[in-house]
Amino acid sequence: MADDDPKSRVDPIAPSGKDGRHPQSGMDMTRRRFAAWFEADPRALGLFRIFFGLLCLWDVARRVPYITLFYSNKGVLTNHYGLFRQPSEYVFSLMYNLSRPNEVAIFFGFTAICLIFYTLGLYTRVFQFLVAICMWSIHGRNTIIENGGDVVLNIWLLWTLFLPLGRRFSLDALRLGLRNESEPDAAALNARERDTRPVWSLAMFAVLCQLSVIYFFNTVHKGGRTWQDGTALAWVLEQDRIATPFGQWVQDALPMAFTQALSWGTLVIEGIAPLLLLTPFAVVWSRRAAILLLSGLHLGIFLMTDVGLFSPTMMVSYLLLLTPRDFDALSRGLRRLAGPPLEATYDGGVALLHRFARLGARLDALGMVRWTQAQADGPQPGAGAAFVLTEPSTGRAFTGADAVARFAAALPLGRTWAWALAIPGPKHAVGAVLRRLTRDRAALEVEYDLPARDALPPAPPPTPAALRRRRLGFLAAQAIAATFMVALTSQVLIENRFVRSRIAVPQPQWCKALVQYGRFFQGWGMFAPNAPMSDGWIVIDAELADGRHVDPQTGREPVFGPATYGQMDWDQFWGSYSMRIASGGSAHHRQALIDWLRAPVRHLKLPASEKIVAFKVEWIGDRIEDIRGDRTPKVFERYTVVEWPSRRGR
Repeated sequence: MADDDPKSRVDPIAPSGKDGRHPQSGMDMTRRRFAAWFEADPRALGLFRIFFGLLCLWDVARRVPYITLFYSNKGVLTNHYGLFRQPSEYVFSLMYNLSRPNEVAIFFGFTAICLIFYTLGLYTRVFQFLVAICMWSIHGRNTIIENGGDVVLNIWLLWTLFLPLGRRFSLDALRLGLRNESEPDAAALNARERDTRPVWSLAMFAVLCQLSVIYFFNTVHKGGRTWQDGTALAWVLEQDRIATPFGQWVQDALPMAFTQALSWGTLVIEGIAPLLLLTPFAVVWSRRAAILLLSGLHLGIFLMTDVGLFSPTMMVSYLLLLTPRDFDALSRGLRRLAGPPLEATYDGGVALLHRFARLGARLDALGMVRWTQAQADGPQPGAGAAFVLTEPSTGRAFTGADAVARFAAALPLGRTWAWALAIPGPKHAVGAVLRRLTRDRAALEVEYDLPARDALPPAPPPTPAALRRRRLGFLAAQAIAATFMVALTSQVLIENRFVRSRIAVPQPQWCKALVQYGRFFQGWGMFAPNAPMSDGWIVIDAELADGRHVDPQTGREPVFGPATYGQMDWDQFWGSYSMRIASGGSAHHRQALIDWLRAPVRHLKLPASEKIVAFKVEWIGDRIEDIRGDRTPKVFERYTVVEWPSRRGR
């Protein structure tokens, strides 16, 4: 991922002089330090786009089983209830125009297609916008199942709209390079420079501030007894609704001292994270420390609790923090994995082969291949051997499908998948394609006008008018980013108890609208001030036409006793819904739950063919008395959420 040209490896943040210092004046050094707040490496943006796109695809895929239940008019929240009993003053979702499950499925499919283009980096700017609109629409359609992972995903969609995510590791960069750059021979391929110019944007400063805000308020809000005595994690793992099997094992098998250390370690890591992220000194090592510590924290959260995609989303966002030094170190490690350097020799008189060489030079992100052309007066490779790959250190030579497989192994992490090209089936298919290209290359060159196209001079520099338009566009983007920064800052001031208890700042209506439309909320206090010391769930006692009583959530007889591990086999979505529908905040949507249970279409564990003649939805709360002693849960709370027919109607 780094370049052989030393000019392309200049770190805009790290020292560059021979003595370890910048050769500029002290004032220039100060400017460079603070510039770290606004600069990003284009390779970091490209990596973020790939992993964030995959993360969003995961988010869409995990919602597919709930298309009918949570996103259509045959589920627990119809468009009517969502629009006329809105969860907030300002609501946005294109999905309020969709009623039937197949319409919602089409929208999900469209979102997935946009995410594929986004991840590959094809027409990146267009699909950045489309992906943001689609994901905000999905998250805004049913906010009863919303959690912190949805909120941070919405926020990263916002801030990265202002960053050029397609400059590196994208199909856009590939096609624009082939179109706008001129490499008439192999020497030009070896001399080409890769784009490592830093990206400057106010959005990068917003990313650093956002991360710092999340960890600062998550720290200062954790002032309760469970965090002081270190029992917070132990209490969290008693939450049957969110504890994973691994978390249950940690709770049962490891001593309390272990979970205490993890609880206190959480406070330490979250507390120092803002300092590591915002310091203008030793930026590279400070960010490395932050990435390492925070990734370990969130990996533990992800393994032990099911709180949606909060932890994966946070870990993916750290890719934005990578610096040129990190990519130099990563490149050195990947080069060692890729094997010895290679030399590729091809017939320079064949325009089609030169086009493939240009493509290969761009895919060779590690600089593992040196390109050479066969001499005009020397022996020319024959059909099927017009491209030869050699290892100068060992003398081994590869041709045909073997050359393609060896080249693939030299790509970043290529050895993890290039072996598939050596399997007889794929190997024969690649060999057949190469033979056909060699046989029909003359016709292909005429069809695509390759000799003339590859001989074109480089694209001319932009005109003054084009430069002015770029500057105006850049300034407009920074102004919009600044507007959102003001809006989200106002939300920080009114939504966090640490600030709200000290100062009263009125929020302008336009700030409230921007925050609520995109669900960019800023209240950060997970398990604060104390970890929850009780658990709860809803039990649906549905009476069927034949007199049986069944809970549609489990397909079994209702259980009103304390919950145990494995008894509640729902996931984060239904768990969040059940908790909120029983609370006062979502009481206005309980009629939608009644309508769903009465309807002939249901999608939990009770078939639609089973007719419900009456039901009662009850909230059951349990807790343990002593986290260090008897951990047998006991019911302490039970009340009716909804019932049908109501007692007044009986």
